[in-house]
Amino acid sequence: MQISQQNLDALNATIKVQIVPADYGPQVEKSLKDYRKKMQMPGFRPGHVPASVVKQRYGKAILAEEINKVLQDAIYKHIADNKLPVLGNPLPTDDGEVGDWENPSEFTFTYEIGLAPEINVELNSKMKFENFVIDVDDKLIDKQVRDYGRRFGKMSNPEKSGAEDLLDVRVQAVDKDGNVMEGGIDNNSTVTIEDVTDKKTQKQLIGLKKDDSVVVNPMDLSGDHEAIARMLGITHHDLHHFEGQVKLTVNNIHHVEMAEFNQETFDKLFPAGTVTNVDEMRAKVRENMEEVFGRDSHWMFKRSAAKQLVESLNPSLPDTFMKKWIGMSNEKPLTEEQIEAEYPAYAHGLRWQLIESSIIEKNEIKVTVDEAVAHVKQQYADRFAQYGLPVEDAQLESMAKELLAKREEAKNVYDLLFEDKVIELIKSNCSVKDVKIPFDEFLHKAQHMQ
Repeated sequence: MQISQQNLDALNATIKVQIVPADYGPQVEKSLKDYRKKMQMPGFRPGHVPASVVKQRYGKAILAEEINKVLQDAIYKHIADNKLPVLGNPLPTDDGEVGDWENPSEFTFTYEIGLAPEINVELNSKMKFENFVIDVDDKLIDKQVRDYGRRFGKMSNPEKSGAEDLLDVRVQAVDKDGNVMEGGIDNNSTVTIEDVTDKKTQKQLIGLKKDDSVVVNPMDLSGDHEAIARMLGITHHDLHHFEGQVKLTVNNIHHVEMAEFNQETFDKLFPAGTVTNVDEMRAKVRENMEEVFGRDSHWMFKRSAAKQLVESLNPSLPDTFMKKWIGMSNEKPLTEEQIEAEYPAYAHGLRWQLIESSIIEKNEIKVTVDEAVAHVKQQYADRFAQYGLPVEDAQLESMAKELLAKREEAKNVYDLLFEDKVIELIKSNCSVKDVKIPFDEFLHKAQHMQ
């Protein structure tokens, strides 16, 4: 057997494997004998079918199978021995097979491989990042307090809509004359009047009765495009191609009379006795929101830091090879148009993986089993705490180890912990500026980060 490698450029190479009968013959003969032992055919005792018959029926398939095994072992040994940073898997070239399957002797197979670029990331104070933090202002706290009041308030269905009411509506697309478009958007949804962003549109929704209709621009109903898409019953992507107005027809009106904030209400919202008045409730709301939004900010920083590093370093990829590999490795057939459309997002993710791996290797970042177990235990503990359920540490330990015994689950946990350690390294070595922004602006940035 002979293996040779030809580097086409820094990111692309071919591997040529030349094999002779001595490389595959013994394995083929052994497989033929194994088939013969198991083979059953009318007129012959089990295991006594003539070898010539077995070879005639299964010879080519066995030959191909065993040669493929020899090739795979040889190629991956070559990759391992030479420490090649291969992306994807080796792919046979279009004209890379030479040999006679009818009269097997010498064969030559050529494969193309894609190689990862060399990446060297120097994390230092010259690298500047922004960490967006949601400003938990009185407006956000007021809204949460109102939501608490409504949660335990009394529901009624007034004859006319008020500024704080919720409307059940039928949403229909209309043409420029306000006529409902046949075959257009037709969906049932809800509109919370006080959350409508456009004040003029908000006024249109006040004073409506059941079966009344108004025509509005859906983009005036909310600053959250995801919410507007759900309201229309379409995807976020389709929303950006939607032009025109919609007709809202009132199906029902809901009004909630705010609950009284007393000790009974406080104890429903928080652990008994921890909150005794409205000021303490507002302080607790702020504390809880800052904790939740802190996790959101961490998520945002991970995404934005990865995006910034990918764009600044912009490591080259063997794009042509990767597109071919994606097409050949996908379970479902993909058209060239689909691959071209999806490749930018795939390439971005791959570049970040390579950058992250470089940082991990250079800084010798490790994730221990104890850290993985502790992380999963905390996740389970938080989940039980949401429902006020006590759970012993030994039970959490057992559950964590059971989850980590599953290969895919364990991979997800370790990947997350490695990424978190990389992010913490960025924060400790680079210049990170906290930027307080309103919740709506944060939400907008988060939507465009996905």
